[in-house]
Amino acid sequence: MLKQVFQLSKYPSLDSAVLRSNLRAHIFDGAIFWFAMSFVSYNTILPVFIQQVGGGIIAIGSVPVLWLLGLNLPQAMIVRLTHAPGAIKPSVLRFGILHRTSFLVVGFFTLFFVKHIPSTLSVPILLGMIFLTAVSGSFGIPPWFQLFAKTTPMKLRGRLQAVRQLLGSALGMVGGSIVAVVLAVVPFPVNFASLFITAYGLTMISYLFLKSLTEPVSEAPAPPSEVRESMIHQGMGILRKDKNFRNFLLADSFTLMAMSASAFYAVYAIEKFGLSPSFAGTFTVIVMAALAAGNFVFGYLADSFGHKVNLMILAASSAMASAVAMTAGNILIYGLTFVFMAWTTGLQVISRLSFVAELCSEADRPTYVALTNTVTAPTIAVGILFGWIARAFGFEAMFSAAILCGVCGVLWYHFCVTDPRHAMESSPLGSG
Repeated sequence: MLKQVFQLSKYPSLDSAVLRSNLRAHIFDGAIFWFAMSFVSYNTILPVFIQQVGGGIIAIGSVPVLWLLGLNLPQAMIVRLTHAPGAIKPSVLRFGILHRTSFLVVGFFTLFFVKHIPSTLSVPILLGMIFLTAVSGSFGIPPWFQLFAKTTPMKLRGRLQAVRQLLGSALGMVGGSIVAVVLAVVPFPVNFASLFITAYGLTMISYLFLKSLTEPVSEAPAPPSEVRESMIHQGMGILRKDKNFRNFLLADSFTLMAMSASAFYAVYAIEKFGLSPSFAGTFTVIVMAALAAGNFVFGYLADSFGHKVNLMILAASSAMASAVAMTAGNILIYGLTFVFMAWTTGLQVISRLSFVAELCSEADRPTYVALTNTVTAPTIAVGILFGWIARAFGFEAMFSAAILCGVCGVLWYHFCVTDPRHAMESSPLGSG
């Protein structure tokens, strides 16, 4: 089955039991992890959670800001590890355990303390814990992506990410349905605590598949000591010499700013249409269904035409999500907001770092990945500004600002970013 889906016959040197085993491990690790995230989605569940605890519009808007900042900024601290000689998998497993345990900690705090301390204290504590959970995940991203790239041929990466998300989205629809029931039936805060604890259990199952990966011996020698210089100096050198990468970072920043409006979609819908908080689970179902519908298409586009096409669709979807949220007159049409939001999530996973991987050599890949996430992460802080705009001028003004950012992203990708795929295909190293 794997050979048919991924056409492994095109990679005779890699068509082995090890490759098939690694593809299975990647698929089930990713799918089950996506399933787990459907219980604690930072777009649909966590903003409603903070609202229920007692957080205001600024606190709600800070949820994706803290999550994405925590997930991206600290990666510069760990990038040197991915340059070290030897296996990278032990580091992936070590950081994977740390990240997964964080969900259990948040769950226990919610269960035993939230109801007994004032919201003026519990809201900032929970926001801090959400941030630290994301930070713990950040440490594992550069080594995980290096391991992913080492174990997957370039032209299979888009499809592999798409299949992971497809299965994860199908499971996520079940997860969203469970969330809706739990939030409607189980009293607060036990309902949200059970979601965090369930997410922990599922991520530990995904960890078992991650652990089963077989890491190949790297074909590239460890970089010389002068190359493994400080992140600041190395990053500045890359930014000075690589104009295409600079243009990508700017387009990516516009897109991330547009996506910051996602924190308000669920809360705005609940307030605008008079819905119960349990609708956060229904919104998650919509997100997962849209991911399932779009993943094979986006994976095919990435592998056949390059990741730039997907990145342009990503920027356009981020603008469309806010446009629908601003103009929808009923909850059925408003549901399209979560469809476009889902596509931004799926496209980002499939193509954002995969595009970066094609911009550089294997030796430079961890640095480029960490640099991408570190440089563009601060732009996510515009989500706090969006919260201020929504409070001062209304949600329509905030959504308009997000639309403008998304349109700028589309235009910058189209006119200023060059897809490296054709150059790589003509190179003897293009299959790396």
